[in-house]
Amino acid sequence: MPYVVQVEFRTPSSFLVAYSVNLSRGGLFVETDADVPVGAGMTVELAIPNAGTIELDGIVAWRRVAEQGMDAPPGLGVEFQDVAPQLGTLIDKLVGGFRGVQILLLSGDRQDRTTLARNIKSIISTAEITQAADAQVAATVLTGEVDLAIVDVDFDLDGGINTLKIATEQQPRVPTIALSSNPAAREQAAKAGADEIMANPPPFQDLQVVLVRALGKPLAVRPVAMPSVDVDV
Repeated sequence: MPYVVQVEFRTPSSFLVAYSVNLSRGGLFVETDADVPVGAGMTVELAIPNAGTIELDGIVAWRRVAEQGMDAPPGLGVEFQDVAPQLGTLIDKLVGGFRGVQILLLSGDRQDRTTLARNIKSIISTAEITQAADAQVAATVLTGEVDLAIVDVDFDLDGGINTLKIATEQQPRVPTIALSSNPAAREQAAKAGADEIMANPPPFQDLQVVLVRALGKPLAVRPVAMPSVDVDV
């Protein structure tokens, strides 16, 4: 009997990012501590808002265990045989109503903000970027409709930390990327709940990896309890 896990996405946008990066290539990384051996069968239930749940059957192709000092999270690389038949109609439906990835960018420096926005657009062409020069403005637009908040905490540490906290308090929480060149500020950002922390300014290639990872990260990964079967002996 295969291991069953439910991967819940925060928004249809986050699912579409995960699909374009991984699922369309026949694989998915499942962040979990579960002790599932390589080669084991796995059924993944994808829960997508406004689209329901769909099941994909695959096998565990590789496994990463938690190790001290390693940035990458533990989890399983699941390989699917052919996702097109199961996901084709769903993808068409979601793309038809796609409104673009909504990103909030908070940075007090106009030049840095403009450069970041340009780089984000070159990575995610469908990004709709709302730029905020201060934390007060950011707080007025930071709602559950935002797919990702990118916060420069160097310009205004207190305002940036408060913005990160507001993002984590949304239901469901808004993923965040904190930018800082200061180790102490990075530590505060981590305590405030930042999902990703990067150098400021972030190198383009690193920004590309982290941006896609943050946008496509599932809201939750849960093992699904299998029904018990009574056997008469």
